[in-house]
Amino acid sequence: MKGVLVLNACADDYHEQGRLLAGFLAQRAEGMEVDTAVVFYTEKTDCASLLSAVPVQQALLVCLTQGRTETMLNVLAALEARKMAEVYLFAGNCFGSEMAVRLGQRRGGSAMAAVDGVQCEQGCIIATKAVYGGHMEATFVLKRSPYCLSVAKSCAEPAAETGEPAVLLETLTVPEGTENNFSADFTLMKDEQEKNLETAPFILTAGRGAKSREGIEYMAKAAEKMGAELGVSRPVAMSAWAPLNRMVGVSGAMLKPEICIAAGVSGAPAFYAGIEKSGLIVSVNSDPRAPIHKKADVSIVDDWHTVLQYLCDEFIKERDNTAGDHISRRTGAAGEK
Repeated sequence: MKGVLVLNACADDYHEQGRLLAGFLAQRAEGMEVDTAVVFYTEKTDCASLLSAVPVQQALLVCLTQGRTETMLNVLAALEARKMAEVYLFAGNCFGSEMAVRLGQRRGGSAMAAVDGVQCEQGCIIATKAVYGGHMEATFVLKRSPYCLSVAKSCAEPAAETGEPAVLLETLTVPEGTENNFSADFTLMKDEQEKNLETAPFILTAGRGAKSREGIEYMAKAAEKMGAELGVSRPVAMSAWAPLNRMVGVSGAMLKPEICIAAGVSGAPAFYAGIEKSGLIVSVNSDPRAPIHKKADVSIVDDWHTVLQYLCDEFIKERDNTAGDHISRRTGAAGEK
């Protein structure tokens, strides 16, 4: 089945889009032939740089006055009318997911966001994606073309390189039309989720033992001082002491950091499932009978506030010593010269 990649060079993650889609095509797409990419860019962008990041043989470049979504959608709808392909693949950022759904709706086809894999069959596509917070995989059969899909960021290992630069197929220059009078300019901004709790090497998880929103705020500051990301148990998130996107466990993020400190956490199975793959688990709970102690590599039976204060002091002291040694080495090297 013929496919086309859609890349947005108006966004900061353009090169990441190409590597993600290249990895997806190599690892998670069956029965799909993709040799063309449609690349949106603005006038100030170097075309040679654009082509070097395209992971397929040829590219159609679309130059825009401004990177407005509605203009891009109109261009894609016009290109789709040429029957260039049956499948349109977008990277799974906010642009890609929005455009996949809107293009599918406008052209009367099928759309799905954040797919993990596709298998092209005669007259349909079988797509898989994570559901229920990433704890299950669902399979969907899509039967109406064009198939407009955005690719989940974590579905495949991004390609290290995209290969040889693509051949320029055609360049289109598209001015802004009156249909965009309602549309405002936009800037892509990373939200808190972009701190990427799931890939952080050092996590401090906070439990109900924090006892209040103020306790969680203290733990958040402690995590920042230690260079860790903050995760929370379900009771903490349900009490609105922390954002839901910080929840760890079966209902939230499944983590595998190098180090995980579980402070004020009882250690319920649903929570522990989210941290059990950690390289080192340190439990901090004043209750010696808390289940988390039996599952941790290091158990500290003490008040979490006292322990975190001590750890913060030690981290700061170590940081200052390291900075001092670095300055001393630089000063010594300068003196030798």
